[in-house]
Amino acid sequence: MQRGLLVEYLWMIELIVVVFLLFFCNFLLKKMVLRSKSRSEMKEKNWLLHLDYALLTPARALLWILLIAFAADLLIREFQVSGFCFVGPFRNAAIIFCLAWFILRWKRVLQRVALEKPEGSGKGKLKLDPFTIEMTSKLCTIFVIFLSLLLIMSIFGLNIVPLITFGGIGAAILGIAGKDVIANFFGGFMIYLTRPFCIGDEIEFREKRMRGKVEEIGWYFTSIRDSLKQPIYIPNAVFSTEPLMNLSRITHRRIEESIGVRYEDMDKIPAIIQEIRSLLENHKSVDQTHEMHVFLEKFGDVAVHIEVKAYLLSTRYEEFMEQRQEVLRSVYRIVQQAGAQIPYPTMQIKMVGN
Repeated sequence: MQRGLLVEYLWMIELIVVVFLLFFCNFLLKKMVLRSKSRSEMKEKNWLLHLDYALLTPARALLWILLIAFAADLLIREFQVSGFCFVGPFRNAAIIFCLAWFILRWKRVLQRVALEKPEGSGKGKLKLDPFTIEMTSKLCTIFVIFLSLLLIMSIFGLNIVPLITFGGIGAAILGIAGKDVIANFFGGFMIYLTRPFCIGDEIEFREKRMRGKVEEIGWYFTSIRDSLKQPIYIPNAVFSTEPLMNLSRITHRRIEESIGVRYEDMDKIPAIIQEIRSLLENHKSVDQTHEMHVFLEKFGDVAVHIEVKAYLLSTRYEEFMEQRQEVLRSVYRIVQQAGAQIPYPTMQIKMVGN
């Protein structure tokens, strides 16, 4: 008799056990989240500091959904109620909803942490401006919502092929109408991905005669400031079609001069060439691992020209100009000490009488 009674009310025992497990898992989840939060408070501010905000509420909702789905399925089986065949799909759809809810809340936490980071926290790193963070957040939200809707529709047996086809046609129409906008957007994405330059780098477009320091890298355009302190806004699509020079990443600067000596001092040129070559070989600012050229170059109109080419180690323009100035003054002293002269430009005026 007691065994039959136990079998008859077994479903109530299962329901009570599941409810107990629900409250136990809820308590355990809260303890784990609070422990993770207390550990993260001892470190620098990161996304773990707000893990309870992102995880706790969706996880609790998921536990209650699983309890309700289990209880409904148990009651349907016990009382043999027909017509309720949507418990499983509703449960699976609710699981997808809670997962998307957690991802969106986690995205909000990451966005908040990124906005609270101090600017200029790393030299040569791209600046995470509020516009870029907001744009990335919106794109992530659209992607998560769209993917969740597709999964929920497939769970309920709805045909998603027409929707995908319509979305593809709509995307094609938008792509044709706004190809410049899309090209600039993907150009900005490729800049962030490949990093040909960073904030503060000096870049140059020789074909377009544009040169300046990068001030901002946006999704649509990049702003630079030239030597006249004028802002220049360059669409990001240009960087995928035009050659770009990053002057901030050069390893050397080259000195390239042509020194003129009088024709009367032709016999002193071999000694002058040898002294200039010795000067470059012993100069601390000249890179000895690269080639150095000191040769008789050509016969000019009023002088014989000596070619002087070498690579200096300094990459900063001010230091390079100081080192170049020092080398040129030393070359001038070598010419004078050899008893030769650098000719002055001359002009002959011939008077023709009547």
